[in-house]
Amino acid sequence: MAVIDMKKVTLIGIQSDKEKILNIIQSMGNLEISSLEEQEETQEQDAVLELSKSHDLSALEEIQTQLSQVEFGLELMDQYNPVKSGLFDMKPQVDAHELAQAFESRSAILAVVSELRKLEESLSEISLKETRLKNTIIQMEPWEKLDIPLNQLEDTLTTRVLAGTVNNSAVQRFLDTIDNLDNNLIVVQQLGQTTDEICFFVAYHKSIEEEVSQIFKEFAFSQSSFAGYEGTPSKIIAEAKEQLNEAQKARDEIIKTITELSNTRHELQLLYDALLIEIDRLNAVHNLIQTDHTFVLRGWIPAKEAEKFSQILRDKVNDIYIKLEDPAPDEDFPVALENHPIITPFEMVTDLYSTPNPRELDPNTVMAPFFAIFFGIMMGDAGYGIIMAIAAYYLIKKMNLKGDAKKLAGVIFFGSIFTVIWGAIFGGWFGDAGTRFGINPIWFNPSEEPIKMIIFCFGCGVIHVFAGMGVKAYANIKEGRILDAVFDQGLWYVFYIGLILWLLGGMASLGSTFTQIGKVMTIVGAIGLILTQGRDKKNIFAKFFSGVLSLYDVTGFLSDVLSYSRLFALGLTTGVIGTVMNELGAMVGGKWYGWIFAAAILIVGHVFNIAINLLGAFVHT
Repeated sequence: MAVIDMKKVTLIGIQSDKEKILNIIQSMGNLEISSLEEQEETQEQDAVLELSKSHDLSALEEIQTQLSQVEFGLELMDQYNPVKSGLFDMKPQVDAHELAQAFESRSAILAVVSELRKLEESLSEISLKETRLKNTIIQMEPWEKLDIPLNQLEDTLTTRVLAGTVNNSAVQRFLDTIDNLDNNLIVVQQLGQTTDEICFFVAYHKSIEEEVSQIFKEFAFSQSSFAGYEGTPSKIIAEAKEQLNEAQKARDEIIKTITELSNTRHELQLLYDALLIEIDRLNAVHNLIQTDHTFVLRGWIPAKEAEKFSQILRDKVNDIYIKLEDPAPDEDFPVALENHPIITPFEMVTDLYSTPNPRELDPNTVMAPFFAIFFGIMMGDAGYGIIMAIAAYYLIKKMNLKGDAKKLAGVIFFGSIFTVIWGAIFGGWFGDAGTRFGINPIWFNPSEEPIKMIIFCFGCGVIHVFAGMGVKAYANIKEGRILDAVFDQGLWYVFYIGLILWLLGGMASLGSTFTQIGKVMTIVGAIGLILTQGRDKKNIFAKFFSGVLSLYDVTGFLSDVLSYSRLFALGLTTGVIGTVMNELGAMVGGKWYGWIFAAAILIVGHVFNIAINLLGAFVHT
């Protein structure tokens, strides 16, 4: 079980049966229709028929527009009447009949969206009005003490009447200079102020126009204009505030109406999903090649379902032609995987990078056990593993998760099982809680014997790298490249194993026999690599030098193995943080109220430790 074999489907039907056929195909859900670009590659084979592509996109564009409208309606409802949902709340389950009913009654549902659109436009108008009124209030507040209507700030036959501002830093000098003039000929009233300026009302006799103008110029007096305003500033402010209150009441009424319309949220959600399905169907129609009377559909279907697919269509449609073919040797086709239920959750990990090549091995069968084992080592706490396993099992069985969410929960569940195993082996039970209660590690405590743990992690790395080489060798053998498997993987096995035995024989005092065997294997492997790794070169010297340079790949092997020290680093992090949380809990414990704080620290601390190291273990694995 791995990459599923696929069959290429070519279907020719009559235009009058097109909708029926597409609906049947959609209900079965096991055919991937090829895009027009893919079909163009085989269009030369259709010379018997003068086929043309469907360019009528009006129906698709109409449905996409409706989808945008429904999306707008849902977003507006969420903005003004959000639905509170828990982290583990289940999504509602609907059947095909409900979706079809929502699609058929979409006119009534879209009428609600139109009403929501009008309400949103009214809210926008109110927002603009509120902004204008607030700006008016801000503009008038510095002039609030002025008791003259702004529309009456006009010159008389003998006097000049105006309002203006002077910079804060020049106000006192400005007033002192004004005081030097004849007080009977000028009146200056200081009003409010803005951030940088003081506001003034000024009235003076035209006989001193020249002197006053000179003073205004000297102190950069800026005359203010109040065109369009009527009444005193205080009256304008009061009216603006009253209008703001009215605007707020109107806003509240509109929001209340939106809230009432939110009882149609479920219908909009149904229609949203129904429109997405219809878009998929119309895209399939667009990918058809057709004449006035017939159409051609091409796609891919799992080989084991091909005959059943063909038989169902032939039973329900009289005039139809279906051809099933194996893919050509150089032809790409969609990838579908089928694995054991234990392996299936780990497909999401490989999907994060890319799906396997349809003609390559599915790596999940080999990757899954290593992922779970390494995940368990990096978490390394049996207590945490039990909690994670229970939580993941609950999510899978009770929350009815689907798709990648279910697969992720499955990965965590199987990883949690190995977390319990490795935690018990290394003595990790909620940090050092196990040690405190007399639960000793089955093997050893990594924090007390770090060198032993590092060596163990390097050993895991060697096994993992060797497994990867084995997969490559198997792929070569399966494709008939037996010599490639011998030269490119077998000789590296000999070289690496020999090198390891040689080093261990000397470092671990395993005896001269191990050292001698390792030395011979290393030399034989090196010679074999030198003689074979350049075999694709034409020149004998190029063959030799390519073979010699290939030995440099041993540095990549060593760096790969050394990178497995992260297993120890992350496992140690989990244990240290857990131990610190236990120490903090013990510090505040003692009296009855202290144990309440201790319980809070332990719960929050260990939950945090599980969450942060769960993320770290998943990413680094």
